[in-house]
Amino acid sequence: MNTTIDTSVDGGILTIDQAATYLSIPKATLYTWRTRRAGFGPRAVKLGGCLRYRRSDLDAWVAEHLESFDDVPDIPAQRQSDGVSLSRASGPR
Repeated sequence: MNTTIDTSVDGGILTIDQAATYLSIPKATLYTWRTRRAGFGPRAVKLGGCLRYRRSDLDAWVAEHLESFDDVPDIPAQRQSDGVSLSRASGPR
């Protein structure tokens, strides 16, 4: 019987440090999402009092938060045609 545990990111169950690294965010952000914004961050699992993340849950959470081009507001046609560049239209430099 093989008793080794795969602790790599490819293993499927990640520590909070590994999950934060996998998502390229600070570990504190995962804690904040869990405590202050309940239901916002990726689903976690408590195993023996330790917080763990399934890689499949992290991947699903990322997929749910993909930007869509439907969310981007249209630039009014008049603004496009009046010669104002987008860099100047966004505010003072």
